[in-house]
Amino acid sequence: MSVILNSLKRLSYRPEVLKPIQKLGLSSVLRRAYFHFAKPSSGILETEIVGVPARFYARTPEELRILESAGGAGGEQRVLSTLARFLKPGDVAVDVGANVGLYTVLLARTVGSQGLVIACEPGGRNFEHLGENLKLNGLTNVRLFRKALGNTSGQAKLYASTVIGNSSLASGKNGNAVAEDVELIEGDRLIAQENLPVPRALKIDVEGFEYAVLKGFERTLRDQACQFVACEVHPSLLPENVEISMILRLLEICGFNNIQTYARWDKTFHLVATKNGSLMPLNSKR
Repeated sequence: MSVILNSLKRLSYRPEVLKPIQKLGLSSVLRRAYFHFAKPSSGILETEIVGVPARFYARTPEELRILESAGGAGGEQRVLSTLARFLKPGDVAVDVGANVGLYTVLLARTVGSQGLVIACEPGGRNFEHLGENLKLNGLTNVRLFRKALGNTSGQAKLYASTVIGNSSLASGKNGNAVAEDVELIEGDRLIAQENLPVPRALKIDVEGFEYAVLKGFERTLRDQACQFVACEVHPSLLPENVEISMILRLLEICGFNNIQTYARWDKTFHLVATKNGSLMPLNSKR
């Protein structure tokens, strides 16, 4: 059975095999087949995030794919582990692009009842499920905001992929997407308006909108209290006027002089940046 499940997972989600399967009209069928066999019978996935127990509702094939990444799929485990080692009880962390709460739950458990997690998720369904997952885990140290973050304020279109469940503000680059109107705000403005403390750590996963999010947090990033950034970078989804070097340069200008990257199988990569004296990730390469 495990061989069948692994084969279905590969055929359903890996980009290198997804395109030809899509042309045959089989991708959604395979995803549903994998979900049928792999979903927990109770509807609740009991898991561990780098040793931290957690529970999640697994309602769709896309949500199950995201939650399974806690076990190492997609290269998430290394960043999750680094975050868990860096944060301590009482810290403040921001989760930008929180989705259904994989990182949010780990962050909340790690900073404890005296700490705070600020979770931002603009997608309506994801935001609802995020709140339900926090309740399922009994977490009360999280402030939720249904907002997209960027380098300006106003309204924006969020494009949600119907293929693998990712959402992006990078219009036209998220194939097979449906659009949703969302509120857009700079991170610095959100912190000021809501009288939030300066976070010690930021986690960002925004499918190509990374530079805009970081730019909107520039004042926060320059603050010495902000010591850690974990960001998933999607080179193929970056706007035409944004280059990876601009992301690295912005972090360096803001005082992050230790920058590590972890390549992933899908041509994206995780970026982890810290300031002098901060904990550096293990077994990493620039």
